[in-house]
Amino acid sequence: MMRLIISQVLGAYLTKVAASGKHSRLISAVLAVAATRMGGASKLMGIWGLISALSNRSDQARPRRNQV
Repeated sequence: MMRLIISQVLGAYLTKVAASGKHSRLISAVLAVAATRMGGASKLMGIWGLISALSNRSDQARPRRNQV
């Protein structure tokens, strides 16, 4: 039981790091795939992280303009 909990926590952390945009797409994709290997809910979170890692992040690099 403890192993399942630890793997879910680790999978959630890997997904968070992969989706953060602080690393290159390759590193983020590897982290997200590693999260999918944890099983359970981490599998779905890892898929979300993989999509986020491979999607276009150019909008995060540009500052937002104030809209009126």
